[in-house]
Amino acid sequence: MSADIDEAAARWHLAQADDDMDWAAFTDWLEADPRHRDAYDAIALVDDRIDAAGPALHLRAADLTPERRSPRWGAWSAIAAVVIAAVLGLLYQGWRAGEPTVIAYRTGPGQVRTIHLADGSRAILAPGSVLRVPASREQALTLDGSAFFDVRHDVGRPLTVQAGRYTIRDVGTRFDIAVGEGMVRVAVAEGEVAVSSRNRGDAMAVVAGRALTMQGQGRGVLQPIDVSTVGGWRSGPLVYDDVPLGLVVADIARASGTAVTVDHAVAERRFSGMIAQGDGLRMARSLAALTGLALRVDGDAIHLADRTAR
Repeated sequence: MSADIDEAAARWHLAQADDDMDWAAFTDWLEADPRHRDAYDAIALVDDRIDAAGPALHLRAADLTPERRSPRWGAWSAIAAVVIAAVLGLLYQGWRAGEPTVIAYRTGPGQVRTIHLADGSRAILAPGSVLRVPASREQALTLDGSAFFDVRHDVGRPLTVQAGRYTIRDVGTRFDIAVGEGMVRVAVAEGEVAVSSRNRGDAMAVVAGRALTMQGQGRGVLQPIDVSTVGGWRSGPLVYDDVPLGLVVADIARASGTAVTVDHAVAERRFSGMIAQGDGLRMARSLAALTGLALRVDGDAIHLADRTAR
């Protein structure tokens, strides 16, 4: 893999910490050459460790003096070189320690990303979400946000996803998981999944045309759904069929990159309807109009609450 590709991958990794990250350009770069994704994934393997080692990396980068390059390009090159060296060193240390390899896939506001898993399954990651994928299918994927899964049938090697305190186990189906406001919802379009938690020994089966919403220590609420709404966010507006407002608001916040919250008193209230994706304030106003909730804007934050609350 060329040094130029490694350097570009390191720059993209660092750029994700900026508010003005160009997610569209990043996606174009990833898809332009398979080597780009390999280079970026190598850095993503130690994403958490790079964050922890940030102060040391900055100190080392400050000591480097770039030659015959513009100041801006030189700074990027110096930091990229340090990050690449750190990544290779940490990877080597991790392998020596026998630690599992995990790749963290992330999406920004408005970005949807398709992740092809090694066994032929795929995960479509919703905006503002993170999916951590271990090298072995024996270990669980970890989801923070929302994703649609299309799992290859393999009874001997089921796919397992950890979402909050819940574990979703599948042997070949199509389903959607959403996490937000302390709730987890699993909606199944095809096949069947088993959902369990650390606090309960038994698992609950969720079949096609059903959705299970869980919160706290309870077993959750199982209900019928329209399968056409499962993962509907992949190609258009956000479509809901009797979904708690807490999860709807979490979707809006992730899709728009805006801090949108809902009062706990109404977070479990059910919503059915459609919200066009776009600006966070516009999406929140649409939800408020459809539900009769009061909307309050405080700087860059938006809060929804019951109009009758005092």
